[in-house]
This record gives sequence, C-alpha cells and structure tokens, in this order.
Amino acid sequence: MQFVLKAALLAAAVLAFTGCSKLQFPWAYKIYIQQGNYLEEDMIEQLEVGMTPEQVRYIMGTPMVTDTFHPDRWDYYFEYKRGDKVFKEYHFTVHFNEGLLASWEGDYQTRAAKQEEEAKEFNDAAAEVDKESKKEEKTSGTKEKAVSEKNDTAEG
Repeated sequence: MQFVLKAALLAAAVLAFTGCSKLQFPWAYKIYIQQGNYLEEDMIEQLEVGMTPEQVRYIMGTPMVTDTFHPDRWDYYFEYKRGDKVFKEYHFTVHFNEGLLASWEGDYQTRAAKQEEEAKEFNDAAAEVDKESKKEEKTSGTKEKAVSEKNDTAEG
C-alpha cells in the first residue's frame, strides 16, 4: 500500500514540475504570424495634407486601431513574428483636423527620405576616409623626410 502511495505521489510531483517548465523542441514547426496593416512606401507617398478620411482609408486600408477618445487619430500597426521572435515591427499614425488629413508620423519613410539619409551616410563615410587618407599622407611624408635626412647625414 505504501509503495502505491509513494508511486502516486512521485507521479503527481513529476507531472506538476513538468507543467512548470517550458520545453522548446527545435523540430517543432513555428508559424510566421503577420498582424496588422502592411504599409508600403508607395502608399505613404500618395498621402497629401487635406485628404478626407475616405481617401486615406482607400490608400492605406482600415486602421488597426481607432481610438474612441481621439477619433481624429488613426494608428496603423504591423508586426511580423515567428514564435517568440519579432522580425519586423512598424507603427504609423495619421492625424486628422476638422475631417481632413493634417499630418502623419511613424516608422516608415518615403523613398526620397531614405535616399537623403543614405546620401548623408555615404558623405559622412567619404569624409571619414578622406580624413584618414590625409592623416596617412602626413605621417608617411614625415617618415620619408626623416629617412632622407638620415641618409644625407650617413653619406656626408
């Protein structure tokens, strides 16, 4: 009888403790989950101040969140993940004033803004390379001068 009781308690303890653990099986399939509105640059480039909410909805789609307390603000949210890992996450907000599009903000950029940012990064990198090459020229010029002076004194 005691053996059965001990075995039952052991089985209950094992089941209880395994329920608390989180096992991740590498062979288990985890699906990719896309939630929200996937916005493209073309959509954002079509936005113009003064558009009606119907025009914005036609271009951007129905917003993910419309706040009851702030009906003049639409939030577009996009998340792409697999299991616990989030690969992409964007948030874009559209503001209306008196029934017309007033402004927008968010993680998305237009092509022109991206090109401007890339050009700035390129120019900064080019300036850094120029600075390094000038520094090397200065140091190598000083070394050559010292070597030639040393050779002149050795010959003389």
